Amino acid sequence: MNTQELLSPATQRPRPVVSFSASQSLQASASLNVDAVSTGLPQLDDAISPPSVGDEGDSEPRGIPYGQVTEVFGPPGVGKTSLALSIASKALQAGGKVVWIDTGSPLPRIRLRETLQRSIQHSKSSQTVEELVQSLTHIRAQSLAHLIALLLHGPSNFPPEGCTLLVIDSASGPFPSYFPNPTELKARLAHSKTIDKSQVQWLMNRNANVTSDLANQLTKLATTHQMAILAINQTRTRIKGQPRATLCPVLSGGSWESSINTRLVLYNDFYTTQDASDSIRFAEVMKRAGRLLALRLEENIIPFVIETDGLRALGSHPSPPMAAFSLDEGQDSNIQRKRKVDEIADSQDEDDSDAGLLEK
Repeated sequence: MNTQELLSPATQRPRPVVSFSASQSLQASASLNVDAVSTGLPQLDDAISPPSVGDEGDSEPRGIPYGQVTEVFGPPGVGKTSLALSIASKALQAGGKVVWIDTGSPLPRIRLRETLQRSIQHSKSSQTVEELVQSLTHIRAQSLAHLIALLLHGPSNFPPEGCTLLVIDSASGPFPSYFPNPTELKARLAHSKTIDKSQVQWLMNRNANVTSDLANQLTKLATTHQMAILAINQTRTRIKGQPRATLCPVLSGGSWESSINTRLVLYNDFYTTQDASDSIRFAEVMKRAGRLLALRLEENIIPFVIETDGLRALGSHPSPPMAAFSLDEGQDSNIQRKRKVDEIADSQDEDDSDAGLLEK
Protein backbone atom coordinates (compact mmCIF):
# COMPACT_ATOMS: atom_id res chain seq x y z
CA MET A 1 0.00 0.00 0.00
CA ASN A 2 1.45 3.32 -1.08
CA THR A 3 0.84 6.20 1.35
CA GLN A 4 1.61 9.76 0.34
CA GLU A 5 1.47 13.07 2.20
CA LEU A 6 0.79 16.33 0.41
CA LEU A 7 3.30 18.71 1.94
CA SER A 8 3.96 21.24 -0.78
CA PRO A 9 1.49 20.90 -3.67
CA ALA A 10 2.52 24.28 -5.08
CA THR A 11 5.91 22.85 -6.03
CA GLN A 12 4.43 20.23 -8.32
CA ARG A 13 5.45 20.61 -11.96
CA PRO A 14 2.54 21.78 -14.12
CA ARG A 15 1.38 19.49 -16.86
CA PRO A 16 0.57 20.65 -20.41
CA VAL A 17 -3.08 21.19 -21.18
CA VAL A 18 -4.46 19.12 -24.05
CA SER A 19 -7.79 20.28 -25.43
CA PHE A 20 -10.37 18.36 -27.43
CA SER A 21 -13.33 19.63 -29.35
CA ALA A 22 -16.84 18.95 -28.04
CA SER A 23 -17.64 16.67 -31.01
CA GLN A 24 -14.52 14.55 -30.39
CA SER A 25 -15.34 14.17 -26.70
CA LEU A 26 -18.94 13.22 -27.46
CA GLN A 27 -17.91 10.65 -30.07
CA ALA A 28 -15.30 9.14 -27.75
CA SER A 29 -17.69 8.88 -24.82
CA ALA A 30 -20.38 7.29 -26.99
CA SER A 31 -17.99 4.56 -28.15
CA LEU A 32 -16.95 3.55 -24.63
CA ASN A 33 -18.56 0.57 -22.96
CA VAL A 34 -20.47 1.37 -19.82
CA ASP A 35 -18.75 -0.34 -16.91
CA ALA A 36 -19.25 -0.24 -13.17
CA VAL A 37 -17.73 -1.36 -9.88
CA SER A 38 -19.87 -3.31 -7.45
CA THR A 39 -20.83 -1.95 -4.04
CA GLY A 40 -20.69 -5.40 -2.45
CA LEU A 41 -24.50 -5.43 -2.09
CA PRO A 42 -26.12 -7.04 -5.16
CA GLN A 43 -29.51 -5.46 -4.43
CA LEU A 44 -27.94 -2.02 -4.27
CA ASP A 45 -26.06 -2.66 -7.52
CA ASP A 46 -29.37 -3.47 -9.24
CA ALA A 47 -30.98 -0.34 -7.77
CA ILE A 48 -28.15 1.85 -9.10
CA SER A 49 -28.03 0.12 -12.49
CA PRO A 50 -31.44 -1.52 -13.04
CA PRO A 51 -31.49 -4.17 -15.78
CA SER A 52 -33.03 -3.10 -19.04
CA VAL A 53 -35.98 -4.83 -20.68
CA GLY A 54 -34.91 -8.21 -22.00
CA ASP A 55 -31.61 -8.17 -20.11
CA GLU A 56 -30.78 -11.50 -18.50
CA GLY A 57 -28.95 -9.70 -15.66
CA ASP A 58 -25.52 -11.35 -16.02
CA SER A 59 -24.22 -9.65 -19.16
CA GLU A 60 -23.44 -6.21 -17.72
CA PRO A 61 -21.62 -5.29 -14.51
CA ARG A 62 -23.69 -3.26 -12.08
CA GLY A 63 -22.80 -0.77 -9.39
CA ILE A 64 -21.42 2.77 -9.41
CA PRO A 65 -20.57 3.67 -13.03
CA TYR A 66 -17.14 4.43 -14.42
CA GLY A 67 -16.62 7.89 -15.86
CA GLN A 68 -19.09 9.43 -13.41
CA VAL A 69 -19.17 10.95 -9.92
CA THR A 70 -21.13 9.14 -7.20
CA GLU A 71 -22.04 10.88 -3.95
CA VAL A 72 -22.75 9.15 -0.62
CA PHE A 73 -24.11 11.24 2.25
CA GLY A 74 -25.74 10.54 5.56
CA PRO A 75 -25.55 11.23 9.31
CA PRO A 76 -22.41 10.44 11.33
CA GLY A 77 -21.67 6.78 12.04
CA VAL A 78 -24.15 5.41 9.52
CA GLY A 79 -21.59 3.47 7.46
CA LYS A 80 -20.38 5.74 4.66
CA THR A 81 -16.74 4.71 5.08
CA SER A 82 -17.76 1.04 5.39
CA LEU A 83 -19.57 1.26 2.06
CA ALA A 84 -16.52 2.94 0.51
CA LEU A 85 -14.28 0.13 1.81
CA SER A 86 -16.59 -2.45 0.28
CA ILE A 87 -16.51 -0.69 -3.09
CA ALA A 88 -12.72 -0.30 -2.93
CA SER A 89 -12.25 -4.00 -2.21
CA LYS A 90 -14.40 -4.93 -5.22
CA ALA A 91 -12.43 -2.57 -7.46
CA LEU A 92 -9.11 -4.05 -6.28
CA GLN A 93 -10.29 -7.61 -6.73
CA ALA A 94 -11.45 -6.76 -10.26
CA GLY A 95 -7.85 -5.91 -11.16
CA GLY A 96 -8.06 -2.12 -10.97
CA LYS A 97 -6.11 0.44 -9.00
CA VAL A 98 -7.66 2.53 -6.24
CA VAL A 99 -6.71 5.97 -4.93
CA TRP A 100 -8.02 6.78 -1.45
CA ILE A 101 -7.82 10.43 -0.36
CA ASP A 102 -8.56 11.15 3.28
CA THR A 103 -9.07 14.69 4.54
CA GLY A 104 -8.95 13.90 8.25
CA SER A 105 -10.37 10.42 8.77
CA PRO A 106 -7.54 7.84 8.62
CA LEU A 107 -7.87 4.92 6.25
CA PRO A 108 -9.04 1.88 8.31
CA ARG A 109 -6.36 -0.49 7.04
CA ILE A 110 -7.31 -3.45 9.24
CA ARG A 111 -10.94 -3.31 8.13
CA LEU A 112 -9.84 -3.03 4.51
CA ARG A 113 -7.72 -6.18 4.80
CA GLU A 114 -10.56 -8.06 6.51
CA THR A 115 -12.98 -6.98 3.78
CA LEU A 116 -10.54 -8.09 1.08
CA GLN A 117 -9.99 -11.44 2.79
CA ARG A 118 -13.72 -12.09 2.97
CA SER A 119 -14.21 -11.11 -0.67
CA ILE A 120 -11.39 -13.44 -1.75
CA GLN A 121 -12.86 -16.36 0.21
CA HIS A 122 -16.34 -15.85 -1.25
CA SER A 123 -15.04 -15.66 -4.81
CA LYS A 124 -12.56 -18.53 -4.25
CA SER A 125 -9.88 -16.46 -5.93
CA SER A 126 -6.17 -17.28 -5.91
CA GLN A 127 -5.32 -13.66 -5.14
CA THR A 128 -3.83 -12.65 -1.80
CA VAL A 129 -4.55 -9.63 0.34
CA GLU A 130 -0.95 -8.43 0.11
CA GLU A 131 -1.09 -8.48 -3.69
CA LEU A 132 -4.31 -6.47 -3.76
CA VAL A 133 -3.29 -3.77 -1.29
CA GLN A 134 -0.26 -2.98 -3.46
CA SER A 135 -2.71 -1.53 -5.99
CA LEU A 136 -4.09 0.98 -3.49
CA THR A 137 -2.59 4.46 -3.11
CA HIS A 138 -3.42 6.32 0.08
CA ILE A 139 -3.05 10.12 0.05
CA ARG A 140 -3.51 12.41 3.04
CA ALA A 141 -4.88 15.82 2.08
CA GLN A 142 -4.31 17.80 5.26
CA SER A 143 -6.36 20.85 4.30
CA LEU A 144 -8.74 22.17 1.70
CA ALA A 145 -5.83 23.84 -0.09
CA HIS A 146 -4.05 20.47 -0.37
CA LEU A 147 -7.18 18.77 -1.70
CA ILE A 148 -7.84 21.45 -4.33
CA ALA A 149 -4.17 21.53 -5.38
CA LEU A 150 -4.06 17.75 -5.73
CA LEU A 151 -7.19 17.59 -7.89
CA LEU A 152 -6.55 20.70 -10.02
CA HIS A 153 -2.74 20.72 -10.20
CA GLY A 154 -1.72 17.24 -9.20
CA PRO A 155 1.57 15.52 -10.07
CA SER A 156 2.05 13.87 -13.43
CA ASN A 157 1.34 10.41 -12.00
CA PHE A 158 -2.00 11.38 -10.49
CA PRO A 159 -4.20 9.48 -10.91
CA PRO A 160 -1.99 6.47 -11.67
CA GLU A 161 -2.43 4.61 -14.92
CA GLY A 162 -5.08 1.90 -14.62
CA CYS A 163 -6.90 3.64 -11.76
CA THR A 164 -10.55 2.59 -11.75
CA LEU A 165 -11.74 4.14 -8.47
CA LEU A 166 -11.04 7.40 -6.64
CA VAL A 167 -12.45 7.72 -3.11
CA ILE A 168 -12.54 11.04 -1.23
CA ASP A 169 -13.28 10.57 2.47
CA SER A 170 -14.64 13.09 2.86
CA ALA A 171 -15.00 15.79 0.21
CA SER A 172 -16.83 18.12 2.60
CA GLY A 173 -14.55 17.58 5.60
CA PRO A 174 -12.15 20.55 5.12
CA PHE A 175 -14.84 23.13 4.26
CA PRO A 176 -16.15 24.17 7.72
CA SER A 177 -12.74 25.31 8.97
CA TYR A 178 -12.36 27.61 5.95
CA PHE A 179 -15.94 28.77 5.44
CA PRO A 180 -18.04 29.59 8.52
CA ASN A 181 -21.80 29.37 8.21
CA PRO A 182 -23.61 32.53 6.97
CA THR A 183 -24.97 33.42 10.42
CA GLU A 184 -21.50 33.38 11.98
CA LEU A 185 -19.99 35.24 9.04
CA LYS A 186 -22.59 38.00 9.22
CA ALA A 187 -21.96 38.39 12.95
CA ARG A 188 -18.22 38.75 12.33
CA LEU A 189 -18.74 41.34 9.61
CA ALA A 190 -21.11 43.31 11.82
CA HIS A 191 -18.33 43.81 14.39
CA SER A 192 -15.65 44.57 11.82
CA LYS A 193 -14.92 47.75 9.89
CA THR A 194 -15.66 46.09 6.56
CA ILE A 195 -18.34 48.17 4.84
CA ASP A 196 -17.53 47.50 1.18
CA LYS A 197 -20.57 45.61 -0.14
CA SER A 198 -18.58 43.99 -2.96
CA GLN A 199 -16.11 42.53 -0.46
CA VAL A 200 -18.94 41.29 1.74
CA GLN A 201 -20.60 39.64 -1.25
CA TRP A 202 -17.34 37.97 -2.20
CA LEU A 203 -16.97 36.58 1.31
CA MET A 204 -20.51 35.23 1.20
CA ASN A 205 -20.04 33.57 -2.21
CA ARG A 206 -16.53 32.13 -1.97
CA ASN A 207 -17.80 28.83 -0.53
CA ALA A 208 -20.00 28.29 -3.57
CA ASN A 209 -17.16 29.23 -5.92
CA VAL A 210 -14.75 26.70 -4.40
CA THR A 211 -17.46 24.01 -4.38
CA SER A 212 -18.11 24.72 -8.06
CA ASP A 213 -14.42 24.35 -8.95
CA LEU A 214 -14.22 21.09 -7.00
CA ALA A 215 -17.33 19.69 -8.68
CA ASN A 216 -16.16 20.59 -12.18
CA GLN A 217 -12.73 19.06 -11.61
CA LEU A 218 -14.17 15.79 -10.26
CA THR A 219 -16.33 15.50 -13.36
CA LYS A 220 -13.33 16.17 -15.60
CA LEU A 221 -11.17 13.58 -13.84
CA ALA A 222 -13.89 10.93 -13.99
CA THR A 223 -14.51 11.54 -17.69
CA THR A 224 -10.93 11.83 -18.93
CA HIS A 225 -9.63 8.84 -16.97
CA GLN A 226 -12.81 6.73 -17.23
CA MET A 227 -12.78 5.92 -13.54
CA ALA A 228 -15.47 5.92 -10.88
CA ILE A 229 -15.24 8.71 -8.32
CA LEU A 230 -16.88 8.19 -4.92
CA ALA A 231 -17.28 11.44 -2.97
CA ILE A 232 -18.38 11.10 0.66
CA ASN A 233 -20.44 14.10 1.75
CA GLN A 234 -21.17 14.87 5.38
CA THR A 235 -24.42 16.30 6.69
CA ARG A 236 -25.65 19.31 8.60
CA THR A 237 -28.92 20.02 10.36
CA ARG A 238 -31.15 22.53 8.62
CA ILE A 239 -33.94 24.29 10.51
CA LYS A 240 -34.77 27.39 8.49
CA GLY A 241 -37.42 26.80 5.83
CA GLN A 242 -38.11 23.22 6.97
CA PRO A 243 -41.11 21.85 8.91
CA ARG A 244 -38.66 20.16 11.32
CA ALA A 245 -34.96 19.53 11.76
CA THR A 246 -33.75 18.05 8.48
CA LEU A 247 -30.44 16.53 7.40
CA CYS A 248 -28.86 18.19 4.35
CA PRO A 249 -25.57 17.55 2.52
CA VAL A 250 -22.79 20.00 3.39
CA LEU A 251 -21.69 20.35 -0.25
CA SER A 252 -24.60 21.40 -2.43
CA GLY A 253 -25.64 23.95 -5.02
CA GLY A 254 -26.19 24.01 -8.75
CA SER A 255 -22.66 23.11 -9.87
CA TRP A 256 -22.32 20.31 -7.35
CA GLU A 257 -25.73 18.91 -8.28
CA SER A 258 -24.95 18.90 -12.00
CA SER A 259 -21.70 17.00 -11.41
CA ILE A 260 -23.35 14.14 -9.48
CA ASN A 261 -24.49 11.22 -11.62
CA THR A 262 -25.55 8.89 -8.77
CA ARG A 263 -26.53 9.87 -5.23
CA LEU A 264 -26.89 7.45 -2.33
CA VAL A 265 -28.15 8.39 1.11
CA LEU A 266 -27.46 6.16 4.13
CA TYR A 267 -29.51 6.19 7.31
CA ASN A 268 -30.40 3.74 10.05
CA ASP A 269 -33.07 2.85 12.56
CA PHE A 270 -33.17 0.99 15.85
CA TYR A 271 -34.43 -2.29 14.40
CA THR A 272 -32.08 -5.20 15.07
CA THR A 273 -31.87 -8.64 13.55
CA GLN A 274 -31.80 -11.85 15.55
CA ASP A 275 -28.27 -12.72 14.40
CA ALA A 276 -26.79 -9.23 14.46
CA SER A 277 -26.45 -6.81 17.32
CA ASP A 278 -25.92 -3.76 15.13
CA SER A 279 -28.83 -1.68 13.94
CA ILE A 280 -30.04 -2.04 10.38
CA ARG A 281 -28.78 0.50 7.86
CA PHE A 282 -30.64 1.57 4.76
CA ALA A 283 -29.05 2.64 1.48
CA GLU A 284 -31.42 4.57 -0.74
CA VAL A 285 -30.83 5.65 -4.33
CA MET A 286 -31.90 9.29 -4.65
CA LYS A 287 -30.35 10.05 -8.02
CA ARG A 288 -29.64 7.67 -10.88
CA ALA A 289 -28.15 8.31 -14.32
CA GLY A 290 -28.10 12.03 -13.58
CA ARG A 291 -31.80 12.26 -12.71
CA LEU A 292 -33.41 12.78 -9.31
CA LEU A 293 -35.92 10.08 -8.42
CA ALA A 294 -39.21 11.78 -7.61
CA LEU A 295 -40.85 8.71 -6.04
CA ARG A 296 -39.49 6.63 -3.18
CA LEU A 297 -39.84 3.02 -4.27
CA GLU A 298 -39.10 0.03 -2.07
CA GLU A 299 -36.76 -1.52 -4.63
CA ASN A 300 -34.51 1.55 -4.33
CA ILE A 301 -34.14 1.19 -0.53
CA ILE A 302 -31.72 -1.58 0.42
CA PRO A 303 -31.30 -2.74 4.05
CA PHE A 304 -27.94 -4.03 5.23
CA VAL A 305 -25.83 -4.52 8.34
CA ILE A 306 -22.17 -3.70 8.90
CA GLU A 307 -19.92 -6.56 9.97
CA THR A 308 -16.24 -6.54 10.85
CA ASP A 309 -15.29 -7.89 7.43
CA GLY A 310 -17.72 -6.05 5.19
CA LEU A 311 -21.39 -5.48 4.50
CA ARG A 312 -24.20 -8.00 4.50
CA ALA A 313 -27.50 -7.45 2.75
CA LEU A 314 -30.77 -8.50 4.40
CA GLY A 315 -33.43 -10.50 2.63
CA SER A 316 -36.45 -9.73 4.81
CA HIS A 317 -36.60 -6.53 6.80
CA PRO A 318 -39.03 -4.13 8.48
CA SER A 319 -40.41 -1.22 6.51
CA PRO A 320 -37.77 1.50 6.11
CA PRO A 321 -38.34 4.74 8.01
CA MET A 322 -39.33 7.87 6.13
CA ALA A 323 -35.99 9.66 6.22
CA ALA A 324 -35.72 13.33 7.13
CA PHE A 325 -33.22 14.35 4.49
CA SER A 326 -33.44 16.99 1.81
CA LEU A 327 -31.31 18.68 -0.79
CA ASP A 328 -30.11 22.24 -0.56
CA GLU A 329 -30.56 25.28 -2.75
CA GLY A 330 -29.98 25.08 -6.48
CA GLN A 331 -31.94 21.86 -6.95
CA ASP A 332 -35.34 21.08 -8.37
CA SER A 333 -37.94 22.48 -5.99
CA ASN A 334 -40.75 20.54 -7.67
CA ILE A 335 -39.10 17.24 -6.81
CA GLN A 336 -38.54 18.46 -3.27
CA ARG A 337 -42.24 19.13 -2.83
CA LYS A 338 -43.11 15.62 -4.01
CA ARG A 339 -40.76 14.04 -1.46
CA LYS A 340 -42.37 13.52 1.92
CA VAL A 341 -40.21 14.67 4.83
CA ASP A 342 -40.41 12.89 8.16
CA GLU A 343 -38.08 12.23 11.06
CA ILE A 344 -35.58 9.46 11.36
CA ALA A 345 -33.94 8.30 14.55
CA ASP A 346 -30.56 9.82 13.67
CA SER A 347 -31.91 13.36 13.58
CA GLN A 348 -32.69 13.25 17.29
CA ASP A 349 -29.00 13.68 18.03
CA GLU A 350 -28.43 16.58 15.64
CA ASP A 351 -28.09 20.12 16.92
CA ASP A 352 -30.31 23.01 15.87
CA SER A 353 -27.83 24.89 13.74
CA ASP A 354 -27.54 26.20 10.22
CA ALA A 355 -23.90 25.20 10.26
CA GLY A 356 -24.86 21.63 11.11
CA LEU A 357 -23.09 18.81 12.84
CA LEU A 358 -20.18 17.32 10.96
CA GLU A 359 -18.82 13.91 11.68
CA LYS A 360 -15.28 13.79 12.91
